[in-house]
Amino acid sequence: MPSKDIFPFRANRARMKREFNAQARIGKYGKTGLDRVAFTPVYGEVRDLVEGWMKEAGLMTRVDAVGNLYGRKEGRVRGLPAVMAGSHLDSQSPGGRFDGPAGVLTALEAIRRIGETGIAHDHPIEIVAFVGEESACGMTVFGSSVATGVVGVKDLKNTVHPPTGKSIYEAIEAVGGNPARTRSCRIKTGSLKAFLELHIEQGPVLEAAEVPIGVVDRVVGYTRGEVHFTGVTAHSGGQPMPYRKDAGIAAADFMVRMETYVNRAPDSQRVTITFGEMEAHPGWVSIVPGGARLSFDLRSKSQAVMERTLARMEKTLAAIEKERGVKGRLSDVKKLAVCPASDNIQKALRRASKETGHAALTLSSGGVHDACRMAEICPMGMVFIPSVGGLSHTPEEFTHFDDMVKGAEILASAIAHLAEEKVRA
Repeated sequence: MPSKDIFPFRANRARMKREFNAQARIGKYGKTGLDRVAFTPVYGEVRDLVEGWMKEAGLMTRVDAVGNLYGRKEGRVRGLPAVMAGSHLDSQSPGGRFDGPAGVLTALEAIRRIGETGIAHDHPIEIVAFVGEESACGMTVFGSSVATGVVGVKDLKNTVHPPTGKSIYEAIEAVGGNPARTRSCRIKTGSLKAFLELHIEQGPVLEAAEVPIGVVDRVVGYTRGEVHFTGVTAHSGGQPMPYRKDAGIAAADFMVRMETYVNRAPDSQRVTITFGEMEAHPGWVSIVPGGARLSFDLRSKSQAVMERTLARMEKTLAAIEKERGVKGRLSDVKKLAVCPASDNIQKALRRASKETGHAALTLSSGGVHDACRMAEICPMGMVFIPSVGGLSHTPEEFTHFDDMVKGAEILASAIAHLAEEKVRA
């Protein structure tokens, strides 16, 4: 492995620490968390802070009509597509201080170190802080969905921004954006060579393996929606158990059957299923529920496995209706396809691992990221750094700062390599 004196892109650890702590104070929740939802004044404050750091680094900056922040460093060959890196600055409500900001700040340090070393690059290099990646703003991966043309003005008007109760369209206007110009935020076809995103793993694999860097081979797809159950409302004391058509019990039965099915699947067909929201109607202690609603979140590395599991859900609902007299139906089903990372970008990241001396292993992402949307318009790659205890989306989320430093160095090496005209992404 190369010595520290040979590798040119060693990160400025003290600078990274100062910046990380500064951003973590904006929207601070408790001792270690963040509550920094997109399209709020506190989000605007952190975006302005990061934009200032970009300008100090000599980058040309811009904020688009919905709030995505970009910084650009030109290459030595005019007309070439850019190599872009970044993530997001918003959090869940509440969430942790690493999920998102780690990716933006390591990308900033990487691009800054490339400039400070004076090493020439053919392609332009860009950094992005996408707005509204977290579902707390009302829509997952919002900024990258706008940038890739997946989301338009109609979606903004029809989606609620939870912190304000207004539409996302109105929330953007309230913080000085111009949602009527959403179409102008689309990244031009052919303008990007590659997109890289560093993220905390949000799982236990890297920590358990004692490896600081993960090279992501794919991001799992998801199928999300709701399950509605219709039974018969009845008096809790007057209606004997054998005569009931209890929608609440039917919902519970469905969850247990699906958990059993998922747990029995072989490793090659592994899938996760989560029922994060549960409601019984009318929702009173002395009334047998005549209705119930569940949300579901189904994830897998395989699109075929997700489709088979969705079919199993339909089959299970039919069995429950036959046995319990309670009808169940799926609704509002949304899908995001499994997203493979570019083979060439994975190679560039493994090359960076050897160049920096930071060990890496290959793994898949169980979480959905902006990189999934960016893969629709250019080759993408992801870098993971360890999450202590596998925790994320909680104020207790933690990543050792040394791993952020190593992540910045991996990014710097990979970005500089990919920004050479002869290197394929």
